[in-house]
Amino acid sequence: MSTSSTIPLAERMRPKSLDEVAGQKRLLGERGVLRKLLAGGRLPSLVFWGPPGTGKTTLARILAQATKHPFLEFSGVTGSAAELKKFLQESRDRPLFRTNPPVVFLDEIHRYNRAQQDILLPSLERGEAILVGATTENPAFYLNPALRSRCQLLALEPISPEEMLVVLRRAWSRERPQEPEPTEVIDWLSRWAGGDLRSALTGLETWLGLEAKERTLQVLQDALGGRIMFDRADGHYDLASAFQKSLRGSDADAALYYLSRMIRGGEDPRFVARRLMVCAAEDVGNADPQAFILAETASRAVERIGWPEARIPLAQAVIYVANAPKSNATLMAIDAALAAEDHPVPESLRDAHTAVSRAAGRGRGYFYSHQDYARRQEFLPEALRTTRFHQPIRPQERCWLDRGEPELVRLGELWNAWLKENPQGGEVPMDPWCAELGCSREALARALPKLAQGAYLLERKLVARPTAAAE
Repeated sequence: MSTSSTIPLAERMRPKSLDEVAGQKRLLGERGVLRKLLAGGRLPSLVFWGPPGTGKTTLARILAQATKHPFLEFSGVTGSAAELKKFLQESRDRPLFRTNPPVVFLDEIHRYNRAQQDILLPSLERGEAILVGATTENPAFYLNPALRSRCQLLALEPISPEEMLVVLRRAWSRERPQEPEPTEVIDWLSRWAGGDLRSALTGLETWLGLEAKERTLQVLQDALGGRIMFDRADGHYDLASAFQKSLRGSDADAALYYLSRMIRGGEDPRFVARRLMVCAAEDVGNADPQAFILAETASRAVERIGWPEARIPLAQAVIYVANAPKSNATLMAIDAALAAEDHPVPESLRDAHTAVSRAAGRGRGYFYSHQDYARRQEFLPEALRTTRFHQPIRPQERCWLDRGEPELVRLGELWNAWLKENPQGGEVPMDPWCAELGCSREALARALPKLAQGAYLLERKLVARPTAAAE
C-alpha cells in the first residue's frame, strides 16, 4: 500500500474485527465483557473511557457492525448539542430506526455539560437509540448520574509496548513489504508512545515521510520531541494519586519521578504544591511539623517564581516530606472530633464579657491558666471528659506529652502509698502511674525527684533480656 495515500496510517490500520484489536484483553478475552455482549446479540448503551489511542472509536464501530445497527458519529468537540437533539427527534420518524435503533457514537462526550447530556435520556429510555460514548475523562466526574445509570462503563487500558510492536510491524509489512524492518525505530516508537497506539502509528508515518538520507532514529526523535503519558483527565488524577501515595510510603525517588511526570505533562505547579501540603499535614503531621512548614514555603515560592525554577523548591520539599516520619494521628484526631456528638459548652467556658452574661452564671468557675500553669481544669463537656481524640502514634508525636507535667498532689498520693508497701524501695510502677496521671514516662521521671527529696536514689536503666528465639 502506498504511503502517499491521503488517509492517515492510523486510520488505514484501524481494525475491522475484535480479533484485530490490540490490547484490552480484559474486555476482549474469551471471558471478556465485549465478547459476551456480542455472543448475546444485544448491544446496551456503553461508555468507553481511557487514555487516547486505545481503541475507543474502533470498538464502537466494530460493535455496531457486528450487531447490525446503523452507526452515526457525533463529536463533543465539533458537534453541538442542538444538532444532536435535532437528530434524535428526527430519527424517531424514520421507519428503519423504529425496528433497529442506531448506535449514536458520541466522541468526547464529556465536552457536553450535564444539562446537554440530559438530551440523550428520553431516547435511551424509549429504546430509540443506543449510546456508545467515548471519553478520556473519568465518567464519575463528568457524566451526570442519570446517564451513567443507563450505561455500562468500560475502562480501556494503555496499549503495552509488546502489543504495540505487533501492530507497528504489521503496518510496516503493509507499507514497505520489500524493505527490511527498521527494528530500532519500531522498538523506540513502541515505548515513546506511552500506550497511545495512534501516536505510535503517526510516528511511524512521520519516519516514512522523511527523505531516505534523513531516516535515522535521531532525526525522528528530534521531529517528534518528547512525549509523556499525561492528560488533563485520568492522567491528571492518576499521577497526583501516585505522587501522594509515594510520599506517604516514604519513597522519595518515586515521588520525584511522579513530580517530573506532572511537570513535563504541563500540570499547574500550584496543584502540585497543594497536594504536597495536604500530604505534609495528613501523612506526616506532628511527627515532623517542619514538613508542613517547608511544603507551605515551597507553595509560596511556586507562586512567586513559576516554572521552570519552581521545580527546585518543590523537589526540596518533596524529598523532605517523603523522608519525614509518618503519622496520621492528626487526621484521625480531627475526624474523631467531627464524629463526636454535640454537647453544651460548660458554663465556666461560656462568654462572660457582659454583666448580663455574668449574672446568668456564664464563666463561673473558670480559672485564668496563666496564674498557675500546673493547675488542671476541665475544658471538655462533661459527657466527653474521658474521651481522647488525639492518639499519638510515633515517638516524635508523643514528645508533646513530655511537655505536660503530672499533677504533683496526685503523684504525691501515689508515691506515699507505694512507699508504705515498699519501704525498701524497688521498681516504681511507671506505666500505671502514667496512665492514671495522663503524662509520659519522661514527664513522670522529671517530677519524681521532687518527691524523693534525696531520701531515695532514683535509677534509670535499660534492661536487655534474651527472646525465646535467642534461647
